[in-house]
Amino acid sequence: MEIRVENPNEYSFMIQDKKINGIISSNKEEILDKLYFKNSSIDTILIDGEEISHDDLLLYKKKIKIVSEEMDEFFYRYKVYEYMYLEIQRNELSLINPKKKVLDTLKIVGLDITYLNRNIHDLSSSERKLLQLGVCLMANPEVIILVEPFRDFDRKTERRILSFLQIIKEQYDKTIVILSDDTNMLYQYADYCIIEKGHKILMEGKAEMVLEQVNFLMANAIMVPDIVKFIFIAKERKAKIDFHKDIRDLIKDIYKHV
Repeated sequence: MEIRVENPNEYSFMIQDKKINGIISSNKEEILDKLYFKNSSIDTILIDGEEISHDDLLLYKKKIKIVSEEMDEFFYRYKVYEYMYLEIQRNELSLINPKKKVLDTLKIVGLDITYLNRNIHDLSSSERKLLQLGVCLMANPEVIILVEPFRDFDRKTERRILSFLQIIKEQYDKTIVILSDDTNMLYQYADYCIIEKGHKILMEGKAEMVLEQVNFLMANAIMVPDIVKFIFIAKERKAKIDFHKDIRDLIKDIYKHV
């Protein structure tokens, strides 16, 4: 689902359909409100190129699920299975076999059956994030929005989840939005990137095009991806290497040309 938010008095941006969209923002809550149509009275919302009326927004909200930066503490009183069944009811999911859906969901995000009777309060931050992601996927949304999703993850788990997101994007035509300041992660995995700062869109476009603008990123106090910084310095020293997202491709290029 392609989403375009237009506001002549503020800023406009587009979420690309069936892509991993990275958003670097100093106003994440504001961006989140716009993506979830909370500013529908002042923003113009276009879905797949067509302007959506206020009356239709509820229908489209059901197609969007958000994995927030922190789980609501209200759910800490529940066990994992209680939380998952509550979400099935809240989202009005019509499931032939809810128990199988719950077990399959846990398996997808790497949590085994023993988690069902665990108290959410006792889970680690990364385990709660995996649970949030699983519950989000149960509703089979068209758009998945994740806010700083990997802050508590080790690199191995982060890569596994990102690879999983790429699979569901490609095989199930999902549109994914990641709000994060982690430019290393966005450079490697995002297809499209938007930079917002001070209530302005500074740049948007293909992720590699945006995040290889080293001077621009530095001028705006945005972290330059490590691999981009390395290649930029090497190029300044006249090394004949190209930009690469994958460190293995960079090493091959170095062996070939340096």
